[in-house]
Amino acid sequence: MIRLWGRIDLVWGEGQIPAELSGFPGYLMVRLGHDSSRRFREALAPEDLHPRDFGVMNIVAAAPGITQQRLHTRTAIDTSSMVAVIDHLEKLGYAERRPSAEDRRIRAIHLTPAGHEALGRARRIARELQGQVFGALTEDERTTLHDLLRKLAAANLPGQGGPTAPGAAGG
Repeated sequence: MIRLWGRIDLVWGEGQIPAELSGFPGYLMVRLGHDSSRRFREALAPEDLHPRDFGVMNIVAAAPGITQQRLHTRTAIDTSSMVAVIDHLEKLGYAERRPSAEDRRIRAIHLTPAGHEALGRARRIARELQGQVFGALTEDERTTLHDLLRKLAAANLPGQGGPTAPGAAGG
């Protein structure tokens, strides 16, 4: 996947969106999403974090003791990549695996105090970047956009009530 995104970087660069493509909302969403993702990766890099880590840390902070399997289900990060994410967070001292209280064969994931501090810094970075990305919108426009994006996600993404296979209705 990294190679694919690298190729897209080469194709898109930082050029303007051609007028011929500006009438396609899906194209605009992909371009804006790609640019936002790149900027977020770059902003988190000094913390030695990736947006994937940010997502996992937020979910673990909200549900201390969540299992790796449940994290996989909640984030849609494949199981082998999830192992690598947790390994990375453990290496940084931000997370730890503990035996589950219900079943000692299962590992529960917890943030460490250093992990909570790092998540606080990452959240500040995310808020600052959101301010930059959405700065051209009024507060009402931001709220409307957020509502519309949630509606589209619910209608189109697997696990959100949307299609589960390519070619499914609405996809």
